[in-house]
Amino acid sequence: MKKAIFLFLTVLLLVSTLTADIYIKTRINVDPISAFGQNVPASEIFSEQWIGTDLTAIISQGMNYLFDLKKNKVYLISQATKSYLELTPPIDYAQLLPPELSQMAQVWQQMTIKVTPKNETKVINNIPCQAYQLEMTVMMYPVEMTVWASEKLPYNLKDYLERIQPEMMKMELKVSGETASELNKIKGLWVAYEMKAQSMGTEISSRAELVEISQKPAPAGIYTIPAGYQKRDKLSREDILGPGN
Repeated sequence: MKKAIFLFLTVLLLVSTLTADIYIKTRINVDPISAFGQNVPASEIFSEQWIGTDLTAIISQGMNYLFDLKKNKVYLISQATKSYLELTPPIDYAQLLPPELSQMAQVWQQMTIKVTPKNETKVINNIPCQAYQLEMTVMMYPVEMTVWASEKLPYNLKDYLERIQPEMMKMELKVSGETASELNKIKGLWVAYEMKAQSMGTEISSRAELVEISQKPAPAGIYTIPAGYQKRDKLSREDILGPGN
């Protein structure tokens, strides 16, 4: 009887492990900004990622992502306008902008980016990381990032690193075309970054750090588009600039 109970518990543990997904939580801090007579206070937000066998959901402020590897589709889900876009990788961010923001699309297409591995390592939340210097130019304004990335992870994230992270980073950094290939020099999971951007005499600083990576069952409905959201072909001005802009 004891052997039967032990066998049952062993099978139950195995099943719960097989059905558990990988969860990643990242903390993002933005320093206060003072420009054009306005003061924006410092902010702290969190981004969550649920990584399953074929599906990955990324929940952040404003825009969520849903990746379906089996269908080779990416869904951009806007909380602001309760709508979504269905896209097939590779994605060119500039092509997602509405006609009234065509000038902005040209700016993103002219962006330059350069990635240089650095001779620096450190351990962040028990993950050994390699440093990379990322330099961007947007509208002749410089953006500098130090990215800490790692291939030495506690879980197998092969599909995520090869198929999902590259597309997500392209959309987050608004990188288009051949310029995006420069990001491939960063090997492994982005564990942390520090960013400084200059724009019209104003410096904007932010940083992010992975605060949790674990394995557990995903919440119900996490890999679905919310009910009532409308499908669209382009992002809207509100999606990009925020409500009221």
